[in-house]
Amino acid sequence: MRFFFQGYFRFYQEATRYWVKATIGLPYYAKDGIISAPAHGRYVFFEKPVTTTIACAILNSSPFYAYFIAHGDCFHLSDTLLTAFPIPFAVVVDERLEKLGRELQKSLNQNATRTTIRTRDGSEITYAEFYAFKSKAIIDDIDRVLAEHYKFTNEELDFIINYDIKYRMGADDGNSE
Repeated sequence: MRFFFQGYFRFYQEATRYWVKATIGLPYYAKDGIISAPAHGRYVFFEKPVTTTIACAILNSSPFYAYFIAHGDCFHLSDTLLTAFPIPFAVVVDERLEKLGRELQKSLNQNATRTTIRTRDGSEITYAEFYAFKSKAIIDDIDRVLAEHYKFTNEELDFIINYDIKYRMGADDGNSE
């Protein structure tokens, strides 16, 4: 299954650190009071809203994060890397992932804050800053469902869920991802 269709879209931030930042629709972004699409964002399109919601679950999952770390540069999430992620068809139609994707989007939005910064050229940028670590319980549930589809052992699932956990949960720098 490929990640490119037409219709509904998923936004993801190409700059990634400990959490992939993927949302349904656009997160809030304004430069000098003008609301627009966030800088450095990418889009993935789908035919149906349900597929978009499931994609939200997958992109924010620990298995996808582990794949990103293993195959990427640990910072930039490219379209090529994203579309190469293997997805069994059964994942795309799993109603549990649709439900968890909705819960995750709601949690991400509830835990987001608006942050304002000034650039060197004097522009004022206000954006939604997401704290995915606050949604970790939902992401762990997504990981458990995906583990069934990918036939992970309990040990493999435990490793993936807890990979880099100290840093992903904010022990290093204040959690802003």
